[in-house]
Amino acid sequence: MSTDIEARLRNALAARADLVRPEDLQPLAPVVELRPRWQSPRVLLATAAVVLLVLGVVLQGLRGEERSDRIAPKPDDRVELQLPTDVGRDWKADEYSTPRRLDLDGDGTKEEVTFLSEKTKSGAGRARIEATLSSTGEETYGIVDLSSNVVVSSLPPIDADDDGDQELVLYDGDVTGPESPLHPIVLDLRDGLLVEAVVDQPELLQMGNVPVPGSETPYYELVRSHGYEVRRGTLYSSRSVSSLASTGMTVIRPEELVRDTWRWVLDDDGVLRPVEDGCVLELITGEWEPCAEGARDALPALSRPATGTIGVGEQFSWTEGYQYDARLEAEADPVLVVEGADGRTINHPLEVADPVVSTTQPTSIFYDGASFVVGSASDPAYVQVLWQDADRLRVLQPVGEVPLTNDDTHRTWLTEEGRLWTVVAGDDGTWRAWSWTMATRSEMTALPAGTVCFDDVDDPSTARDC
Repeated sequence: MSTDIEARLRNALAARADLVRPEDLQPLAPVVELRPRWQSPRVLLATAAVVLLVLGVVLQGLRGEERSDRIAPKPDDRVELQLPTDVGRDWKADEYSTPRRLDLDGDGTKEEVTFLSEKTKSGAGRARIEATLSSTGEETYGIVDLSSNVVVSSLPPIDADDDGDQELVLYDGDVTGPESPLHPIVLDLRDGLLVEAVVDQPELLQMGNVPVPGSETPYYELVRSHGYEVRRGTLYSSRSVSSLASTGMTVIRPEELVRDTWRWVLDDDGVLRPVEDGCVLELITGEWEPCAEGARDALPALSRPATGTIGVGEQFSWTEGYQYDARLEAEADPVLVVEGADGRTINHPLEVADPVVSTTQPTSIFYDGASFVVGSASDPAYVQVLWQDADRLRVLQPVGEVPLTNDDTHRTWLTEEGRLWTVVAGDDGTWRAWSWTMATRSEMTALPAGTVCFDDVDDPSTARDC
């Protein structure tokens, strides 16, 4: 049977061969030289991956204490940068949004960056940052959300990743209150777009007075002073070591303040990270000086008392700010008469024996009109503060932790600069200094300003560190 089948196959193949013509023997396609499979890009990548995997297994075996969760990044460590969407080409630039020139692409030529603002009713919204790259002629842009985008302001540029090009730094902050902290926004050129950097530990990169949790009292709270600035192409931030008393817009700070500082660097993942940079001594002018070992804040500025006063039948003139003439007249009760330069005259009875009025105005308490510190020549414990409310003088009642008086454990005086102080004696020979400020339209309160010692408590100029 097998012989019969073989014969039938040979006859069929011979018949098929007779159908093949010469033109059927031409190639169907050009001959292409095939490269060995090991030279294929996919094979090369796969081979490299296998090699790395083997090396990883070997190293894992050599370092048996390592776990997989220490080799792979933790989920919290992964950062996803938000690429900007191409919107806002028709937004307009505010006349006060000054363009910034900086070298975005690192070719040595500065690009001009312009700011276009989205128009919103609230004044908060998006801004488009755009420029033309000098190295390629291509347009780059970024989109940021700002608490106030009416005027877009920028700081000097930085090179936070030390790669030769510069990053753009913008101001941003909450406009709901005067003491709301400001935060910078850093934009880096990545893949042709201006991408906002993610900030690690953003609580260290802000500007303003930030409340200390749990420090609030009925009349004041404690804050830490934060700040940031660009110095020589580097972004720095700082925070006061000590806490400062604050109420409303008043903060009691020393003339020299010790601050911790951080230098901000941009890593390969686009994350802005803080690097500790030691401490500095910030002067009242805002300048920084090197921080010596054991540096402390300056003592409270307990300057010399203002000694000028008037009694009954005397007068003086105040020529700074709101100008007026003041005199004490003798009637049934002594009357303080104030004649303002604006034509208003106020008559205020003083219900105290032997009144004396300081010829220095307590401007740290009130300066938008006349204000006075009243004492008594026969009662050193008596101290009263008056302020002008339209066409009358009102008494500010002292409230809070400290009485407004003079006795064995309290000393109160008005300085030549117009600041009213009270120091309170401690059991260990120290004195705690308090600075008075207006709390409400009818109240004043004292804010803690630090602890001092005196060689002579009746002479504030002898105050020293304890």
